[in-house]
Amino acid sequence: MSDTHGAGDGPGNGDVPGATATATVMFLRELVRRWPTLVFMIFMPLSYFVVSYLTSDGTTRVPVDLAGADTGSTVLDRDFKALYLAVLGVSVTSSFAALSSVLESPAAMRRLRLAGFGSGQLLTARVLVLGIITVVSTAVFVAVFAPLVHLASLPQAAASLLLVGLLGVSLGTVVGLLLPRLFEAAMVLIALAGIQMALGRGGSDAERFLPYWPTVEALKRAVAGPADAGGYLLLAVGYIVVSLVVAGALFQRRTRVFQRRSGGFQQRRRLFQRRTHR
Repeated sequence: MSDTHGAGDGPGNGDVPGATATATVMFLRELVRRWPTLVFMIFMPLSYFVVSYLTSDGTTRVPVDLAGADTGSTVLDRDFKALYLAVLGVSVTSSFAALSSVLESPAAMRRLRLAGFGSGQLLTARVLVLGIITVVSTAVFVAVFAPLVHLASLPQAAASLLLVGLLGVSLGTVVGLLLPRLFEAAMVLIALAGIQMALGRGGSDAERFLPYWPTVEALKRAVAGPADAGGYLLLAVGYIVVSLVVAGALFQRRTRVFQRRSGGFQQRRRLFQRRTHR
């Protein structure tokens, strides 16, 4: 048996952009066929966000501590709550989309590897399609979030929520590749987002050790004031890149294909043919 990372003669040999585009189109068609699931995944967290926001106290103000800032500020309690609810909704939507994408098609991925697609091409195509889902879900959340919450910077809020979604995609992919069972993987993703919300609302410094912290800090600044958030957005991008590198290594290992060594058989066959022609 031999490990074949490329996979013979197929679209993975030579035309890398063309192979990635072909895989992306295939995954997009799969996404279109599953549009009811996508709609459900977007609007269920969104409905929870709207109901929670509208039933919250609209007069109480709470202090917001900004990491690295000399002074804090105060915002409406329900705006502060909405910040974490938006992070929870976008992260759960994007990470669950990635998780279902990884867990529901391991056999199909191996068949595509045997057809000649490389693991990098397939993962890139998956991430591109999941990125489309993330952009759509983020746009929907921002369309609802912006009119309700008093924002100091709408572009910064939109960028922060988009990075929350992309980070959710990368984390969902990694967790799905590490934990092949849906229930355990889903519980880990829910725990990451839920603990982030609980620690943030409680003002705990332990929040900074969780993956969504940079995007939460940037979103706080978009709500509470004009403090610079560029460093936190770049840190979030770094988290995404590292997660995707880990996902690439795991994906290549999970989708390895093997081919039987046929050299001995072919050699014996040629020897038999020479003997029979004498």
